[in-house]
Amino acid sequence: MAEKFDCHYCRDPLQGKKYVQKDGHHCCLKCFDKFCANTCVECRKPIGADSKEVHYKNRFWHDTCFRCAKCLHPLANETFVAKDNKILCNKCTTREDSPKCKGCFKAIVAGDQNVEYKGTVWHKDCFTCSNCKQVIGTGSFFPKGEDFYCVT
Repeated sequence: MAEKFDCHYCRDPLQGKKYVQKDGHHCCLKCFDKFCANTCVECRKPIGADSKEVHYKNRFWHDTCFRCAKCLHPLANETFVAKDNKILCNKCTTREDSPKCKGCFKAIVAGDQNVEYKGTVWHKDCFTCSNCKQVIGTGSFFPKGEDFYCVT
C-alpha cells in the first residue's frame, strides 16, 4: 500500500505541488507560511517558503528587510557589524566609532586630513583662527584658552 503524500497540517494531497519538508513532515506552501515560517524581526511578517531569508544570532529577516539601522542600505549580500543589538553597514560603523571633529561635529574617517591638539581633533579645514576665521590647518598657531590663533 502506497504511503499518503499529504500536507501534515491541512491534509491536502501534495502530489504534483510544491511543498516544504519541516521537522520531518511534508507541508504545503500555504501551511508553511501559516504554521512554520520564521517571522521577520523588521516587518513582523512571516518569511514564506518563496522568500529569501537572512538569519543572524537566532533572529530572522526577509532579505529585503535586512538593512543598516542607520542609513537603511540593504545588507543581505554585504558585510555588516552588529553593535548594541543593531545591524550596521561598515560605513556607518566607521562613522559611529570614529572621533568627532570639534569644529563641525562630523566623524573623522580614515583618509580625512585632520589636526589633533591635546586630545581634541578637527578636520584640517575646520581648524580655524578664532580671530580671522582663516583655516590654520597644519600651520603654526598659538592657543589661548579654548581659542586658537594663526601666527600671521
